[in-house]
This record gives sequence, structure tokens and C-alpha cells, in this order.
Amino acid sequence: MHLQKKSSWLLALLTLVAVISVYYLMDSTKQSKEEITLTEDADQKATIQHVTKEVSSPSPLFEETRIQVSNERNQLRQKLTQKITSDEYFAEEKNNASIEIDTLLKEESTEAILETQIKSLGFADALVRIEGEDVSVTVIAKELSKFQANEIIYLVKKEYEDANVQVKFGANNY
Repeated sequence: MHLQKKSSWLLALLTLVAVISVYYLMDSTKQSKEEITLTEDADQKATIQHVTKEVSSPSPLFEETRIQVSNERNQLRQKLTQKITSDEYFAEEKNNASIEIDTLLKEESTEAILETQIKSLGFADALVRIEGEDVSVTVIAKELSKFQANEIIYLVKKEYEDANVQVKFGANNY
């Protein structure tokens, strides 16, 4: 009975993640982007401000990559969920599958946060991919100064301390 509650909770969580992912993908195709910016007030508490920024056109290649990665992760998540709910595996294997699902969710969340933060630096679009400790960041820009690259690396290191960060840039028609 306890396993059914866990699997029901996990299924609900996965459904929520899928809905949020679809919303994020659909929202990113709109002309107007909403970005979240953190500012600190006098009491050193972070407050959230919503800033709307017009974007001419997001990169179709970035969108294709996001959809492809999302599909791959959803397939992996389904396999891991089946492993957790199956009676064929030992508790340790099920626990490892659960940990792997949590890691996937954390990576997706961190990527989305970093993309939003990088876009708030003035880039038209950003693509962040986390694979283990390697973080690849690609931004749309005519050129990328050392200062801008360092800003991006700093943002990534704030969210993901042990990251090996690689920053690349492409032209507006990327």
C-alpha cells in the first residue's frame, strides 16, 4: 500500500513537470518574454520583479534542441518510473532510479533558471545544457566579450558550484 502511494505521488510529480515543460516550450515561442529578476531590498531579502522584454525571434535551433532534450529526458524518466513501480527490482535499484529522477528534475530546473538569468543580461536567447558536472552555455550574440563570458560563468557557478563551464556564442540567425 505504501508503494502505491509513492508511485502515485511520483506520477503526479512527473505529470506536473511535463505540464510545466510544455508550458515553458509554448511560452518561449511567443514574441513577448517574461523574465524573472531578483533584486535585494534594504533588509537583504530577495524580491522578485517581473520584467517583460520584447524578443524579435528566438532561435529555432535552440527550440529544437530543447524539445529533443525534453523528449529524451521524458523517455528516461518513464523507464525509471517503470523500474520504481516494478516488482522485478530490488529496493536499492529502485532507490537509485528515484535519485536519478530527482537529478533529472534538478538539472531541468537549473537549466531553466540559468537561461532566464542569462537572457536578463541582454542576450536574445540562451541555451544551457547540464551533463554531470559539465555545463554548456550557448548565447545568441554578434560577439561575446570576456566580461560577458565571465558574467555567465559567475551565474552558472552560483547555481551549480562544481560546474565545468563552457560558454559559446552564435550569430542572431543561429
